[in-house]
Amino acid sequence: MSIGLSDILEFLDSEGIPYQYEGEKHLKIKGFCEVEHLEQHCVTWAANPELIHYDEAKRIKELLVVVSKEGFMGNEKINRIVCEDPRRVFFKILSHFFYKEPERKICQDSIVLTKNIGKNVSIGHQCFLNEEVEIGDHVSIGNHVSIECPAQIGNNTIIHSGTVIGTDGFGYFQENGKYQKIPHFGGVFIGKEVEIGANVCIDRGTLRDTYIGDRVKIDNLCHIAHNVKIMEDSMVVAMSLLCGSSLLKRETYVAPGAVIRNQVVVGEESLIGMGAVVTKDVEANSVMAGVPAKKLRKNIGKKE
Repeated sequence: MSIGLSDILEFLDSEGIPYQYEGEKHLKIKGFCEVEHLEQHCVTWAANPELIHYDEAKRIKELLVVVSKEGFMGNEKINRIVCEDPRRVFFKILSHFFYKEPERKICQDSIVLTKNIGKNVSIGHQCFLNEEVEIGDHVSIGNHVSIECPAQIGNNTIIHSGTVIGTDGFGYFQENGKYQKIPHFGGVFIGKEVEIGANVCIDRGTLRDTYIGDRVKIDNLCHIAHNVKIMEDSMVVAMSLLCGSSLLKRETYVAPGAVIRNQVVVGEESLIGMGAVVTKDVEANSVMAGVPAKKLRKNIGKKE
């Protein structure tokens, strides 16, 4: 596979991405590489100018670097695309020219009881889908995924392998000195353009649905308990735990290993730090850290 520089620049133009190109006019790009391990005929990116080995870069044949204006040292012999957000531009180039969409199909060794399946849906090997599951268009479900309750899954959502959606939450009451299980009647609602990582567990609601809003991103190995609500454009990162009936308002970021106590409300555009244990409601636009979590400051860069 060989991609001309002109093809890359035409793509950036079509996406309306502002940039400036400096260097040779007739490059041929055949792959991509890390900036720490430069290779011939490859495209790479660098946010930090100190990561670029300039002497080595000048020796590499037909190398293309995507770099910010602030991050560039001004060496005229390095071919570069200068832009505001090199990380975003680099991965848009890779997605367009090098990423191959996996074949979409419903594997025959999966048990799919629902008939409510949209267009262009992919379901991997050895999955189980309840008859009350509704799947929108262009949804991708990995291998060994189990959806065991009434559930709605919005268009363009991705669910990675090993995830379990719809098991009962952890709820009991005592009667005659014994724990009695609370039955769960709710389901799970998952919005549009959501991505759920591998080996995530999302419990069904007790009486109402557990809710995952549009464009929410959940990393691998997270637990979302019963009745949790995660509002639009929030992110929950690896090993985090959202206890029952907690609420993340829109554009909240939960860093790895954080715990949100049951029934706690986290205000919109807040950031919960790594390993934080949030035991009380959080004001909007807050940065929280520690055990128990305390407010460090306002979330800089977020509007009031």
